[in-house]
Amino acid sequence: MSYDPNLADALEPSQLTAATEIPLPRRRLGRMTTILLIALRVYIFITIPIVGYAFVQALLTAQ
Repeated sequence: MSYDPNLADALEPSQLTAATEIPLPRRRLGRMTTILLIALRVYIFITIPIVGYAFVQALLTAQ
């Protein structure tokens, strides 16, 4: 079923509010997707201090 904006326009405001308040279940991710997300998180945790260090060093040496 695809998203049809005309269906949302046909609802009354209270019906639209009630329909959007229903929480969606968590999506089950495959093993490769989970591994990629963990690798991305590790990459970010390694990269942020390096970029921060480079930024501070550039500020200090520009004087």
